[in-house]
Parts: sequence; C-alpha cells; structure tokens
Amino acid sequence: MIDFLLPPACAGCGGSAAEEVRAGRGPVCRNCRLRLPPVPLPVCNRCGAPLGTGEAPSCLECMEWPELLAAARAACLLETPARELVHALKYHGWRGAGDFMGAEMARRAGDGGGRADWVVPIPTSARNLRRRGYNQAAVIAAALSTALDIPLLPCLERRSQTGTQTALNPMQRRANVSGAFVVAEAFADRVAGCRILLVDDVITTGATIVAAVEALRPAGPESVTAYAFARTVPISPQST
Repeated sequence: MIDFLLPPACAGCGGSAAEEVRAGRGPVCRNCRLRLPPVPLPVCNRCGAPLGTGEAPSCLECMEWPELLAAARAACLLETPARELVHALKYHGWRGAGDFMGAEMARRAGDGGGRADWVVPIPTSARNLRRRGYNQAAVIAAALSTALDIPLLPCLERRSQTGTQTALNPMQRRANVSGAFVVAEAFADRVAGCRILLVDDVITTGATIVAAVEALRPAGPESVTAYAFARTVPISPQST
C-alpha cells in the first residue's frame, strides 16, 4: 500500500522504480539502466578518453600523466541519465544512487575489475562532508568493493579546501587540486607494493586523479588504476 501511495522514484528520470527497489537493485528504473550511454569507441588504451576518428598520433588527455597511473576507465558517458544519477548522489542526498553506481561499475568492469588489492575512494573536503553527510566517491567505492570482493581502504585524506572544479579549465583544475591529498599515516604501510583501484564519481580532465596518485606515490604502491562511474568528453552531443 505504501508503494502504491508513495511509489519509490527513479533517481534518473523521476518515474517509478518500485520493482527495482523491492528487488534490492537501487532507485534506478529499468529504462534508465538500459539507457546509460557507453563511452564511444575508439578510446585511448591508457586513459579511456574517446579518440573521435582515432587519427590523432597520441592522446593529449594522458600525455603528462605520471607513470604510476597505469590506466583510467569509466563505466559510462556523463550524459542522460548518468548525469542525473551523479547529480542525485552529489547534490540531492540520494545515497542509494551511489550504491547502484558502484554495482553497475562492477558489472561493467569485467575480468579487469578483480586485479586490485585495494579499492581507494577519492576523499572530499570537510566542508562538503558536513553539507552532504557523506563522500559520494566513498559511497560508490563501498558498493564497488562489495561487488568485486576487494577490500576498501580509505587511505587518502584531503588536507586542503579547494573550490569546485566544475567551471575551471584543465590548467586551473590541475592547480586547484595540486597537493590537495595525502596518505593517512595509519594506512601508509598497507599501500606499499599493492595494486590500487582509485574510485571517483566522474572523470573530466583527470586532474583530481593525478593529484591523488601523486599523494599515493610516497607510500610505494605497485600501480594505480582509476575507475569512475562516468566521464565527460570535450564536445558533448547534448551541449551543441
């Protein structure tokens, strides 16, 4: 009767998600699940960025990435309904959307998702944590960790308060997060020699990921692979 009077809404489109919620699949309807847009091929073998025609001699997205960052991937493109799911988690308190996003990332990871020793979320600022009540990347990472059966290691801390990355160009993004992260002393010995799966909600230029990798470097991980729910592209069909 409660479902009839107040049916659970989909975090993507606002329609009914009663069946999905009852089945434990999170607040995302079947239609939105099927409409999550894949990252268009071909993509860079290292950073996963779409290459368009594939005629460029090299990928400019990851040309200056540190060697420790082996690869980066995203489960889907930041277009409808993925964009709405990210906003629901990040700005509207729909924590269940993050559980779905992590589970969906695990489903799309294939065999490559199991080649890590730790799942490490990108930390948010103390101000965002107070305002939101949770770190969106940590919610996604926890669900991904459970689905892949890889332990969660929240070893990164954000030591500086930076503004939003949304309106910044690539150079400003790098400067904004440079030196923003540090490995907590209590976890440093667990990182050494391990393969890290670094998790965030969205990859745009990779500036946040690179800053996190630089923070992990002194702890001596074997490699770092980044994985996000969605990624942007320089020219979006919905922005033209």
